[in-house]
Amino acid sequence: MSGGRGRGGGEKRGNERHHGRGRGKQGKKHSGGRGSSNNNRQPKNPRSQPQSTSSKRRKKILLLHGNRQTGEILLGRIDKLKKTLLRDFDLDVVAPDAPHFFSDGIDFDCDDTVGRDGVTDDSTWQRTWWHRRENTYQGMEESMYMLHQLWSDDNLEFESILGFSQGSRLAHFIAIIHTITNGAAFPGLKSVVHFSGYGDVPLPDNFCKSLSDEWREAIPSFILAKLDGSDQNYNFDDVRTNVGSLHVMGEKDTLIPLKSSEALLKWYVQPSVYIHPGNHFVPVKRQDIEKYVEFFNDMTKQTQQYADSADGDEKLAIKDEEENNQQSNISTTAAPPDEEHAQAHIDEVAALTQIFPVEFSLLSNSTPRDPENYDPDDYFEENRIYEHPIKYSILLQPQDSLDPSEEQLWPPKNISLGIQYPAEYPDVSPSISLIHDMNYFEFSLAASDALMDVVRKAMSEELGMPCVMGMIYAARDFFEGGQLALCAKTNSTKTPSHDVDADVGEPPEVENCPTSSTSALLRKSSPSRIKECNAQGLQIASAMLGRVNLSDDGEAAIDGTTAGGKGGTWRYTVGLVGKPSAGKSTFFNAATAFARQKGEGGGEAYCEDKTIDDDEDSGIILGGASMAPHPFTTIDPNIGYCLVPAPGICPEDAEGGRKKIAEMGLTLGSSHGRDSHGRRFIPVCLKDVAGLVPGAYQGRGRGNKFLDDLTDADVLVHIVDASGSSDAEGNKLCNSGNSDDLNHPLNDLEWVRSELVEWVYSNVTAKWDSITRRGKEKLVGMFSGYKQSQAFTYDVFSAVEKFVTEKEGREHMFEQLENWDEGDLHRLVSAFLGARFPMALALNKQDIPSSKQYINDIESKLPIHGAHIGVGVSAHEEMKFIRHHLTLAIKTSSNDSSLSQQKSTVLNMDGGVWDCLQSAVSLRQPTLVFPVNDMQTYEPLPGMTNYATRDSSLPNRGFISCILAAGGSAPSQWNGKNMYVPSTKGDVKHALRDALLMKPGSTVEDVFVSLKGLGVLEGEFVRAEKSFQIGQKPKPASKNEQVATGLILRIMTTRRKKWQTNY
Repeated sequence: MSGGRGRGGGEKRGNERHHGRGRGKQGKKHSGGRGSSNNNRQPKNPRSQPQSTSSKRRKKILLLHGNRQTGEILLGRIDKLKKTLLRDFDLDVVAPDAPHFFSDGIDFDCDDTVGRDGVTDDSTWQRTWWHRRENTYQGMEESMYMLHQLWSDDNLEFESILGFSQGSRLAHFIAIIHTITNGAAFPGLKSVVHFSGYGDVPLPDNFCKSLSDEWREAIPSFILAKLDGSDQNYNFDDVRTNVGSLHVMGEKDTLIPLKSSEALLKWYVQPSVYIHPGNHFVPVKRQDIEKYVEFFNDMTKQTQQYADSADGDEKLAIKDEEENNQQSNISTTAAPPDEEHAQAHIDEVAALTQIFPVEFSLLSNSTPRDPENYDPDDYFEENRIYEHPIKYSILLQPQDSLDPSEEQLWPPKNISLGIQYPAEYPDVSPSISLIHDMNYFEFSLAASDALMDVVRKAMSEELGMPCVMGMIYAARDFFEGGQLALCAKTNSTKTPSHDVDADVGEPPEVENCPTSSTSALLRKSSPSRIKECNAQGLQIASAMLGRVNLSDDGEAAIDGTTAGGKGGTWRYTVGLVGKPSAGKSTFFNAATAFARQKGEGGGEAYCEDKTIDDDEDSGIILGGASMAPHPFTTIDPNIGYCLVPAPGICPEDAEGGRKKIAEMGLTLGSSHGRDSHGRRFIPVCLKDVAGLVPGAYQGRGRGNKFLDDLTDADVLVHIVDASGSSDAEGNKLCNSGNSDDLNHPLNDLEWVRSELVEWVYSNVTAKWDSITRRGKEKLVGMFSGYKQSQAFTYDVFSAVEKFVTEKEGREHMFEQLENWDEGDLHRLVSAFLGARFPMALALNKQDIPSSKQYINDIESKLPIHGAHIGVGVSAHEEMKFIRHHLTLAIKTSSNDSSLSQQKSTVLNMDGGVWDCLQSAVSLRQPTLVFPVNDMQTYEPLPGMTNYATRDSSLPNRGFISCILAAGGSAPSQWNGKNMYVPSTKGDVKHALRDALLMKPGSTVEDVFVSLKGLGVLEGEFVRAEKSFQIGQKPKPASKNEQVATGLILRIMTTRRKKWQTNY
């Protein structure tokens, strides 16, 4: 087999290099006979390969994997870091494989796969940078030669190195050589990040000879004299490198203890150190990513200061974050945002002005649309035209509800958060700054740094979504939680993150919680009326959810109730809610195939040397959401892509659709694959947040932080412990066999719904005085602040007003807010939440005997407490299925078709989780539009190839193996082995491959704008053709025509991209 030949070749090359073959003339002899190592000069992962055709060449970071790894595996483990480096610093990560295959007979380096008691049978894929015998690193010279060749490639421009364990050791050698040769070796090297590096062992015996042989002409004479003299093992103790360095160490790392990593620090001038609490892996939790971003920001700043010494004077009044965002191309001269992003900017500004009317100040320019009727307090786009980039500030001190007793928690003067939108926000982070006129004694740098840490944390948690409201609340929580005083006590230059995030305690118990924050202007209601009004709100929401349908010919027939608002691409998000320990994180891991890299598995996969037992852990750390049977295992939101069987009717699902495709000789495609029933998968973002507990709206548990996280969701899945084996706070109950010892899941449904209602209700009543003064528009703005369009909010208001007029005979209720009682507001909140967050139930733990009676009971009562659909699931069993097949995908070196044939006694994935997600999405369906290049063959637009092969929502190899094992089919562009390819075997054009998720009410023009945003189309809209059935003659489609699910659409433009010139 090729693996065996490769291993032998690696050993031979290592021995040849050890016997003195160097660079230059002798090196040329090597270049012709390097064997399989030539294949490793470029990363295996096609997504990390350089794009030589790009007009702007991105700089690169070299990633060096550990012993018994490959570049592809480590790159997959640090995917979040890779995306951050690309997004924030425009840096591509290149991850080559080491040129030598690992051989357990001659290798004695530390095992960077962690946790193996022996050697697995399938180890032929494992690579190493050298074979170590005592203190000789055989093959080190060849690895160095290969990397320098890669570094010197004219098509690449490297500036940094990330090295893990053995890769860190190699990166250290490179840094020394770079320093000794005054930059001749590995030119342009600016920084090195050592993950689990070590410096408590001497340099290898063959290092000095290698250095002398290969870089003699570039080495200073005084060092060369030592190398050529009697000190053949010169250890360079007097050498210090100015290469920037970050040393990442694991507190529990047993392979590379802290002392070993700390011994590396002496070689570097001003090294940075970050100690994480985990073991031997590359940590990629949110807080870890923040440290790496901070380091690269510092490196960028130092480079800029070196290049441009004319820095302007900095004002103490502003701690500007814009320098940190220069890598994201944020500047006042940046290109304006496209239509979709510009609309997102304006919508968020308008919503924020409703929530923070007094605190908000627009800093950028805008002009009135109608000067005669201009309202300076109206920030909606109907009233003004914005100049981009939009800049504004929001005063952090609440101006209408600051209790005098809380004034001591705040600085003596006002402090605001400044915001500037980059063109691609919210896909990238905004530029942020603190604005105040306090001196150091009034507001210290320690407090400033600690506050900015909290704000950045909130910003990073909502990346890809509007995040300003979350940042404001996080900043207010910082002050109201007493962190300002804590900063003064510690007298530190930066408040530790664990202090910033410390729980400041629970609020005092308050009687009659529903009315504890009620304004005096809102008349009181009896508990029975509040309960009745809440139920009426749910009735209104249910009626609204049922008013979207299709006419017989497939055209949209929407009455305007739920389809109101602007259309466009829908970044669909499903939120997981429920009490602690109900199984949310388990459900998340099953649905996303451990997409989120959490816990000690965040950076390093490993396998045990044993047969995988379906009833035991596989020994592979797969990441994902952390899980444990106690509250708050998930502290920060877990976010990842999942696949959902498409709701509604796709063209191929219509009567006779698949038969017609077969008769026409076409191959049906799908960008993300299909399940065993042939249902098309669509990508959906899944968000799992910390467990909810009673009283969260008052601050208990994770409190409003949990509830704020939900505003990103479009629908909710309530994970219910259907077994009744835990109480309301997730604590396990003793089960003596008596049902009285258990907690009926209906109780959980009731209080979870109540928490959501009281959260919004308390927010609105806190500003009720202002609302009654400013009227309906202010109230609309308050509700639109929950990341929902004004048109949607108006729809809810109209439905509520109509209901009250019919039931109580009260007309124009929104013009008489001063006459409202608590029941009126509860009805409105209940209706809004029911329509804004429709809910499905995942009746989890159905495999436990006590669940059966509870599931039957719940299903017989649906809809209830805001839930419309219930699906029985066993998330743990489905997660075991996923873990089992992910393990096989990692351990096997065969192709994917063999993966699907592996025998398993684990429960099939094709069931509860996917069905539950589909049920949830069906409550608020996106409009699926199918863009094609030809209305006869339905072949995809060539410009969509990048989406179908490189998009971050595509399932990886492990996830695909799970789909295949469940009886489904892989994505169309998957080559059946280990990668996505632009062209499949025989260059088959897959019909109806791509589906766009559009918001209800979207038009043909919205689809056109979305395709332009993806870089698929250019120019101006000319015309479009449509059809709803396969084989149907296409009809013209107007620009302003609404689209509906199942629409097949071809759009023609005035300008053609390169791929269009052939069509």
